[in-house]
Amino acid sequence: MHEKKIRRKFKYRPLSVKEILKEMKQNIDLMIDLAYSAIKFGSKEIAKETYKIEQRIHELTFLLNFQIIQTQAGGIKQAKKLEPLVIMGYSIDKISDALSDIARVIYINSNISQFTHLLWDVVPEPIVKIKINEGCEFIGKNRRIIHFRSIHGVDLIAIRRNNNWIFNRNEVIQLDDILIVKGEITPLTVLKEKCNDLEPFSFQFEGEEKKLDINVNNPEINEKLEELKRNYIQITDISETMIELTLAALFFNSYEVAEDVLEMEELMDGLNIAIEKDILDLANLIEYPRELTGIMRIVFSCELISDAAANISESILHGFKPHRILQEAIKETTEIVVRETLSEESYFKDKTYEDLQDSKYKRGFHIIAMKRKDKWIYSFKPDFIFEKGDLLIGLGPKETVNQWRRCVNPEKFKESCK
Repeated sequence: MHEKKIRRKFKYRPLSVKEILKEMKQNIDLMIDLAYSAIKFGSKEIAKETYKIEQRIHELTFLLNFQIIQTQAGGIKQAKKLEPLVIMGYSIDKISDALSDIARVIYINSNISQFTHLLWDVVPEPIVKIKINEGCEFIGKNRRIIHFRSIHGVDLIAIRRNNNWIFNRNEVIQLDDILIVKGEITPLTVLKEKCNDLEPFSFQFEGEEKKLDINVNNPEINEKLEELKRNYIQITDISETMIELTLAALFFNSYEVAEDVLEMEELMDGLNIAIEKDILDLANLIEYPRELTGIMRIVFSCELISDAAANISESILHGFKPHRILQEAIKETTEIVVRETLSEESYFKDKTYEDLQDSKYKRGFHIIAMKRKDKWIYSFKPDFIFEKGDLLIGLGPKETVNQWRRCVNPEKFKESCK
């Protein structure tokens, strides 16, 4: 089946290296959201879509290597310049394998969605469902022109319509559609109001809600579960952050961001040991320890993701220069990762995380990580206060990057964000 897919793509048309890199990056971004949506909603349909993208990335990896071999005949000196592309292709292929494994957890542990429901309001960007009701301004509009990320601060992952899943990025929004969206609590709540969805956040589509076979009312079990939840959130957040940062480091040849990624990889090693202990401790307290197998699989996959991301960053620190193909590819991506230090005159200074959800500060950007002195922070409570000297790493649309930078460090970028 794998060979058949590759031959069919060859019949379609050969892709340039730039096109391959662009599609790989877009597919990985989508896979992240789909993988966690699959386990969030217990959806085998989303898991299958994730698997399809994994197969496409396998094809793209083959095509990338084929194109490099075919187009570069300049000897070892020229080939050496393309080594980061080979490393990137191989590492992205490994990341796609791990993300697909996360999605397929639903096949081995159908109750994993009940565990993720316990986390929805404490993860930085939860995935939720929002229904399109009568009077919603989005009805009849193509999802592309709505600009969910840049205008509304959320990502539209998929649409559920009449019990069918729609992943087409050119789909027109219809009445009674259910949007699967990812974002921070405040913009999600605002979007829910815009869609006239007045019901509380929920995650079930049909049938009776399954119960997690863990007695959360038992104080000892609840204590261990809370520890597990904290470490699980950190591990999944860090692995996702490392994907974004390592690709940004590669595209922009940023040694600083590459070093950030390797710092995170060291932190991941410690967290893995901690969560393994959490799982074993909790398994000794509950009646059905098999409930934890899905969590173990997800954590293992996150470790593989962090290793692959670190592999890309290590290649940068070894002194490889960005190839022109990488520079061309990044110009066509819609989002950008930015690293900026909060200054004395910053509009973010002394403001809470909740304050910064205001669009005049947010500008469509999400703070994916922050470093304060020697400590990395990935999750922010609403009352978390930002201080001078905080190093912020943000992800957002290219068209508003300069506005966001001016908010963080107006002295450096001169113009006000107001």
